[in-house]
Amino acid sequence: MKMPRAHLAYYRLVDQWRAIVDRPLSKEAKQAECMAVFRDYVDSIAWTRIRGTNRPLRFYADMLVLQHLLNPMFANDELGEVAIRPAFGLVNDWLDQRSIA
Repeated sequence: MKMPRAHLAYYRLVDQWRAIVDRPLSKEAKQAECMAVFRDYVDSIAWTRIRGTNRPLRFYADMLVLQHLLNPMFANDELGEVAIRPAFGLVNDWLDQRSIA
């Protein structure tokens, strides 16, 4: 079974985060670097929607998928603390502010 492109990109993001977390930096520096990588990741998602129909709705759907992928339920390690939970919080806040319901 072929994995969706969004999932592959997400796993590459997590690999980048792991590389940052494995470096001997302070937690604050790790979190800052992880959030910079995350911003680039979300920017790339937005740029894929630049041409097409119903861009805002499609981007909103992308953020719903990302929210699901970032589910921090089992992210109890340093990766979860400095990358997954903060990223989940940002996506969750963004979705709450733009609720379609």
